[in-house]
Amino acid sequence: MKKESDKDGSFWAFALINGRLAEFDFEISRGEFYMSYGHCYVKRSEYKTKKEQTWIDKDTEKYRFTYRSKQYRKVGEKKLITTKRFRISKRKEMISLEELKRKWKI
Repeated sequence: MKKESDKDGSFWAFALINGRLAEFDFEISRGEFYMSYGHCYVKRSEYKTKKEQTWIDKDTEKYRFTYRSKQYRKVGEKKLITTKRFRISKRKEMISLEELKRKWKI
C-alpha cells in the first residue's frame, strides 16, 4: 500500500521545544517540511477541552525539537530543519491607509 503524504499548505501544531510545551507554525511544500513563523511557549492548563488535550498528546509524540541560535533541530538529530522566512520587499514604496482609501475612493 502506498502511504498518503501530507498535503501542501501552512499548518500549526503543538510540540515539545527544549522540553517545554509550545505552539509552532510549519509549512509543507512539495512534501518538504519547513518551519515558518516560529513558536511560542504555552501552558497545558490554557487548553481545557478534551479535544485540545488529545491534540497536545498526539502532536507532542510526533514533534520534538530543540531551538538554539535561531535554528531548529529534531531531538537527537544533527541535521537542521529548513526555515522559511517571509520578507517584505523594500524595493516598492509602502502606501499608507489614507492613500489607499483615496485611491479606491472609499
